[in-house]
Amino acid sequence: MSIKLIEFDVMDESEMYRMVREIYAESNAENAECRYPEIVDCEEAIKQEEILAMDFLRTFLQNEENKYYVLENDGQWVSALRLTRISDFYYLEALETSAEYRKKGFAAKIINEVILLLRKRGGVIIRSNVDKENVPSLATHRKCGFEIEEENGINYLTGEQSEYLYGMLYIDKNSI
Repeated sequence: MSIKLIEFDVMDESEMYRMVREIYAESNAENAECRYPEIVDCEEAIKQEEILAMDFLRTFLQNEENKYYVLENDGQWVSALRLTRISDFYYLEALETSAEYRKKGFAAKIINEVILLLRKRGGVIIRSNVDKENVPSLATHRKCGFEIEEENGINYLTGEQSEYLYGMLYIDKNSI
């Protein structure tokens, strides 16, 4: 098994398309159902959601503080997350593992690989939000050393709080 962490601060169209189709396919289908209830053809709604996702990626990566990380296993992209540097911490979002690779430890692996990479660059403080009902994600975050910091998670890009999210915090012991 050959596992590799890939860091993106720029993506070409084929890389964006690959990410949207391979890792975020399930989320795109769920989002399409909610966002486009008037579109009867499910495939058309998913196409619209994929266009929106690629537009988001283009915009997100224009900010030099933003990075996307992909975990590759034997040439397959299996898991991804995005990271934004905000003041003295990193904000982790969009942690997802492709459906066929779940329950194999890839989500924890990508988080831990990113922590190791960030540790080489200095102190590591990471905040993240997890849906209170997403038991697997909560377990993964805890396995990686995150603790619940806020009962109502904060979107650190907008400042909005949500009663449906836990605000999670990881502090590397070397950062204290």
